[in-house]
Amino acid sequence: MQDYRQVFEQLLQRCAGIARSTTAERVDKIRRLYRAVYDLRGEIGLAGDAELGMDGRLSLLPLKAEMSHACERLAGWMRRLDVESVPSLLGRHAYVHYEPKGLVLHLATWNSPVLISLSPVISMIAAGNAVVLKPSEVAPLSAELVRQVIERAGLGEEVAVITGGPEVAEALLKLPFDHICYVGNNRIGRLIMEAAAQNFASVTLEMGGKNPAVIDASADLEDAAAKLAFARHIISGQVCLSPDYILVHNSVKARFLGHLQEKIRAFYDPKGEGFAASPDLARIVNDRHVRRIKALIDDAVSKGATLVMGGQADPASRFVSPTILLGVTPAMAIFDEEVFGPVLFVQGFTSREQVIAEIAKRPKPLAIYIFTQERAAADWFLDHTRAGTSAINNAVVQANIQSLPFGGSNHSGIGRLGGQAGFIEFSNARAVVEDALDVKKGAPMMYPPFPKEGLDFVDQMLAP
Repeated sequence: MQDYRQVFEQLLQRCAGIARSTTAERVDKIRRLYRAVYDLRGEIGLAGDAELGMDGRLSLLPLKAEMSHACERLAGWMRRLDVESVPSLLGRHAYVHYEPKGLVLHLATWNSPVLISLSPVISMIAAGNAVVLKPSEVAPLSAELVRQVIERAGLGEEVAVITGGPEVAEALLKLPFDHICYVGNNRIGRLIMEAAAQNFASVTLEMGGKNPAVIDASADLEDAAAKLAFARHIISGQVCLSPDYILVHNSVKARFLGHLQEKIRAFYDPKGEGFAASPDLARIVNDRHVRRIKALIDDAVSKGATLVMGGQADPASRFVSPTILLGVTPAMAIFDEEVFGPVLFVQGFTSREQVIAEIAKRPKPLAIYIFTQERAAADWFLDHTRAGTSAINNAVVQANIQSLPFGGSNHSGIGRLGGQAGFIEFSNARAVVEDALDVKKGAPMMYPPFPKEGLDFVDQMLAP
């Protein structure tokens, strides 16, 4: 196995100089990065089509937005942040000074490989870090293009792209990085945290989860069905924010199920030629994942779930049909496991409290979606649930909003990505207190020996 310590040491030596880079220099790097992405957009599009059955250029739209947002606002983010003057400062000046974490390891996943590889790198560069980036080996064409983007942008001296499989990640995790960023599942997330703990490295983990959608009796059922059908089938369900299961009020459950099936067919089989013929339904990334998803469906059906729609799969063509299940129970693997495929199960409820109890059976999700036409209901569900993100009367739209922090909660993630939140995530917020440069104008100090009356003064200060 290759020893990556030399790459690590070279970047480590450059960290101090990179940390001192100006706003203009960092903005220039980000702009060069986007120019390289743009120059390779055709190849990126073809790689996405080959690996996931969808044009890879689609994921470049949020990447461009992220880059533009950072370039326009970086000067403000880098400024020292004055804090409120409180009595304990005794008139001294205090502020937060943002400095880079240092040398950052970024382990990216495969479901939107160019976007997920490069979007956090924008924040890492903005914060003044050196980076080791390992794209996912599951999408090798895109991984190679990410390497070419960094090379073409002239950023190889401070962003090292290392390709390879799990053994490469394992080797990198043994090195004493200052911070580790990982996008993927929480099984690997646990291993990342264990490795980071050996060097007291901070972590950013974005790990998805079992995302519910809640549809109350007042919801616009056709609208909810359309939005959830679309959200579940983006990249054929291989999106961390996709809804996994739907909790719908029993009084409207039958009607909603009808709308949901209608919308799925209208979107992905409008001519009745079969879902496999749809140019708009992406493919599963590889045959192994097809078999995994099919096994989850078959396990549920064998244990009593009802197959309302779909259930077909073909590993050779990396196809899984849009699938709806009813009657899913905790005895079935799909009850807890994130599917990462075009499969939904639907469950009825009669009271809000049932919804809360059902969601609480699983770890906190990355997203909860609430469909209602009542303001009080929307607020109630927000107040009584916990998640990394949410949307009301929509789904997945909270991704790639540069003004919003993006991330999970406990099992679904640690830390925040995107925009200023990403800049702060990859920065150390150093607290600074300044006394006057002219010591004669400084705040008073009290030195020993202290008079006995001093305790009386302390006692007065402690009074409520």
